[in-house]
Amino acid sequence: MNALQLFEAVGPELRALIFSHIQNEERPAYRAMIQSLAAARKLRPQFILEKSRAQQQEWVHQQLKLKGNGPVLEQLIQIWLLKSQSQMLITFLDAIGVEHDDKGQVENLPDEIPEEKATAAIQALLAAHPAKHVALYLHMFQLQRPGGWEGLAKAIADHDAVKL
Repeated sequence: MNALQLFEAVGPELRALIFSHIQNEERPAYRAMIQSLAAARKLRPQFILEKSRAQQQEWVHQQLKLKGNGPVLEQLIQIWLLKSQSQMLITFLDAIGVEHDDKGQVENLPDEIPEEKATAAIQALLAAHPAKHVALYLHMFQLQRPGGWEGLAKAIADHDAVKL
């Protein structure tokens, strides 16, 4: 799945939560995203920012569906994950034995993730976080490497709660 397919699969509630977090907590990133999307449509960013928050979210959502905006959507999801879901990322990385910066950012991705470690990590995540959040994170993590990780893919396939 690509970022757009993942974003659509998580449903309107989680999409709204992600948009709200970016709008309220990550203002510079939100403004940069609006500028990028508006420029692609030959619009002034202020035209979008003058709309209500709900209208802005709807406009952004429609723009992110357009071909070529996949990287913008990936970045939006990554910002949400890194800034508001860092504990989930840390739990997963610790469970699979990947070094990180205590905020969930990784310098070197592993060559392989054993299925047993991935299964244990998924169970730990599901015990502490909503299933859709976990599913989005795991599928986004899989996108960080062409083809993902076989062990993680098998573990995801074995857990209905994290399938999208």
